[in-house]
Amino acid sequence: MTSNHRRVVAVVAAASFLTLGSSCSSDGESSSGPTASEVDRPTVVVTTSILGDVVENVVGESAEVEVIMPAGTDPHEFEPSAAQVVSLNDADLIVANGLGFEEGLLDIVDAAAGDGVAVYEVGPDVDPLPFPEGFEDDHAGEGGATQDDDHADEEGSDDPHFFTDPERVADGAENIAEALGAEIPALDNDTITSQATAYADEIRAASEEIADGFSAIADEDRVLVTNHEVFGYFADRYDFEVIGAVVPGGSTAAGPSPAALGDLVQTIEDAGVPAIFVDSSSPTQLAEAVAAESGSDVEVVSLFSESLGDEGSGGETYLEMIRTNATAITDALS
Repeated sequence: MTSNHRRVVAVVAAASFLTLGSSCSSDGESSSGPTASEVDRPTVVVTTSILGDVVENVVGESAEVEVIMPAGTDPHEFEPSAAQVVSLNDADLIVANGLGFEEGLLDIVDAAAGDGVAVYEVGPDVDPLPFPEGFEDDHAGEGGATQDDDHADEEGSDDPHFFTDPERVADGAENIAEALGAEIPALDNDTITSQATAYADEIRAASEEIADGFSAIADEDRVLVTNHEVFGYFADRYDFEVIGAVVPGGSTAAGPSPAALGDLVQTIEDAGVPAIFVDSSSPTQLAEAVAAESGSDVEVVSLFSESLGDEGSGGETYLEMIRTNATAITDALS
């Protein structure tokens, strides 16, 4: 046998030994591959990272949860991979934001529903608010063309950003538990309901703490300028006023006109606004340009609004996200 042949045989033998060793634990029982309980668990596919965290808290270990949009993703710009489309079609339940929010997923989720996949949209069931008067519903793609006219007609002008109001997210968690019980009978409904209630209570307690913390901000200073129309629910919950947006619409895909930007600069100057709040998942160049043009010391402050943050960012979970945002807003306006 040549030296090359001896090396090949040795490598094959070593690989076989490692494979055998990894398949058995110290007491001789198999330890590789998923357990029976993991194989049997239903799969819940969730569109956004924020709702993914909510669903994970509701289901615990009872189901596999797959989140389509990674943390830090702009949901208005997101397009799914082929593998993610397969996951949506194979789900036992899809949990979506709804109200036209997931612009690149609308047709795909509709198609899955048409093929018999159960879909639960959270937004329509948490008392959605309309966009401000005069708002143009521009969940749109390139050239300003609405991506899904059927959804635009169906949803009207309701604001999809309900997740900036923790109280509505708490309600949504409890509604998700009901949807899970209705659509996936194999789940232990009592366990799911109990977990949802505990999590919803935790969110509501955090919301009360946040409201107390905002007492440091004088009533006349409770004004917000944002990079697009995303904080309407937040303002409604905590008695703020949104007086302007860099992109005057509900989607970051829209483009502001020079006249609109000029008007916003004037609004900032007239109101003495100290900060423009921008989404952590969106570009900040326009907001920075408006801040510079305003001629005053206007800070650009990043918030987690449409997506969770990466590990260690302070926005890794929904509860972390709302607390971090509250601190940033209080620091900027008080």
